[in-house]
Amino acid sequence: MRVVKGKSKERRRDRRIQEIPLKIDLNSSSYETANWSLGGFLLYSFYGDFKIGETPVVGIRAEVGEQVFQHVVRSEIVQIDFTRKMLAANFVELDDDILNTLEGLSTGRLRCEILQKYKSA
Repeated sequence: MRVVKGKSKERRRDRRIQEIPLKIDLNSSSYETANWSLGGFLLYSFYGDFKIGETPVVGIRAEVGEQVFQHVVRSEIVQIDFTRKMLAANFVELDDDILNTLEGLSTGRLRCEILQKYKSA
């Protein structure tokens, strides 16, 4: 008898967003996310000397049309690959304002609200 393993269950709870990149300000450098979710973000072309487990404060910036959303949030470094210049981090503390922005971007609600404002102006 042969045992066949199925795919392991995905541990992520939140859908990753690639279509709307966030700008991440980290350690005096600015990066664009490869993808992000309500749980955290992934950066490529990362240059830095963080260690897994560190919890830096990062700036988050999102642009929707002419509207700019900016926040500051603590994150935890969970993966670093210096060969591939990749860094993954989880958000540690999301207040209501940040959560509202990220949810609005991920669901399209913010984009719809902004379009409605432009149409009615």
